[in-house]
Amino acid sequence: MDSLMIFTTQYGIYLTFFLMLILAFKAEVQEKKALLLIILAIPIAILLIKIIHLLYFEPRPFVTLNFSPLVDSKTDASFPSRHATIMATIAFAYIYFRSKWSYLFVVLAILVGISRVYVGVHYPLDILGGIAVAIVAIFFGLTFARLIYKLLFLD
Repeated sequence: MDSLMIFTTQYGIYLTFFLMLILAFKAEVQEKKALLLIILAIPIAILLIKIIHLLYFEPRPFVTLNFSPLVDSKTDASFPSRHATIMATIAFAYIYFRSKWSYLFVVLAILVGISRVYVGVHYPLDILGGIAVAIVAIFFGLTFARLIYKLLFLD
């Protein structure tokens, strides 16, 4: 189990990006729209995380509880999880556009979230915080996309 969780926490996000890239070229319009939303929403999510880190600092579990995590990790802020935020943003974008691949991305997001807790670099609340940030980022990403569309097409 340790090996699976270590692999998932270290490489799950890269596997997800690779799958997104393949779908961008091979899949249908929903997946292309989801990718565009992801491109808009992830920078928003990262900005929100940076703001949260300025306002609130929660040490990582291995720092607070004084143990060695299963993977190397910085001792920066734990809440919210960047990995969980990015994975949830990706999953929500595919869900929003009703992609048939949504379930795969939801499973990957759940696995990465669980693995981050399992290896000792996040608390469960960090993962839930990441999901909440992803929801906000998707909302702002959609709002920004609509604004761009209106400006470009004078709708």
